[in-house]
Amino acid sequence: MKLFILTAFFYIAVATAHPTHEHKDNVAHYLGNEAVLVESGEHKVLFDPFFHNGFGIYQKVPHNIRQAIFKGEIPYNNVNMIVISHAHEDHFSADDVARYMTLHPTVKLVAPQQAINLLSSDHVSAMKERIYAIELAFNSSPWQKQIEGVHVEAVRIPHAGWPGRADVENLVFRLSFANTATVIHMGDADPQIEHYQAYQSHWNKRDTQIGFPPYWFLEGAEGRYILEKTLRVKQAVGVHVPIKVPLKLQQTELDYFSKPGEKREF
Repeated sequence: MKLFILTAFFYIAVATAHPTHEHKDNVAHYLGNEAVLVESGEHKVLFDPFFHNGFGIYQKVPHNIRQAIFKGEIPYNNVNMIVISHAHEDHFSADDVARYMTLHPTVKLVAPQQAINLLSSDHVSAMKERIYAIELAFNSSPWQKQIEGVHVEAVRIPHAGWPGRADVENLVFRLSFANTATVIHMGDADPQIEHYQAYQSHWNKRDTQIGFPPYWFLEGAEGRYILEKTLRVKQAVGVHVPIKVPLKLQQTELDYFSKPGEKREF
């Protein structure tokens, strides 16, 4: 009964997220799959922006948006950092990341070591002062660093399908901005609560204004409980949504990104 009540509250909170905005200068722009541009005050962060394989299922970043990102056109100008959740080809292209960082020589890269390993040694050498490689074992302490005025934290959470894909360095990122806005991007995290309970003291340090969970978290009571009660996410917007939106997801009436160019204020 307790889980049912908490789930009901989460439905109400997310369903009413659209008209209520705490900070007008906090905006999330959807690019495709799990690619999101987050603007918070004077900071801009690109999550999982470059990839080429949607496996015929997931939304790729449209050509016009890709070109605007590379050219640094508004709103993709003055980006502070790129954050990569994991090195799968529907989330990461080493060639594109290297090209972008060459064109934009002040942008930082925060990524799991597995993704950095896919960059050429020449690129890593040339950009080493701008690269933050994260190598975490399961159950190790959260990684944290102050980068460009943003407090960046990462926890290794298993990829969906656990215990399969245990070798994948999937990172759940929590970024806290100068104006107190906090954002979580989860990559392809597995929705089993035991992965998150070990880090309860970490999650309890602050509330998260907006989170981008893979859509399967919205489809089940356990996933929704993790978002609301464990990760303390106030507004959840599902990502990694197939082009053909699953009926089960539609029936939840919860919020998700499915069309590139969509925006959410938070």
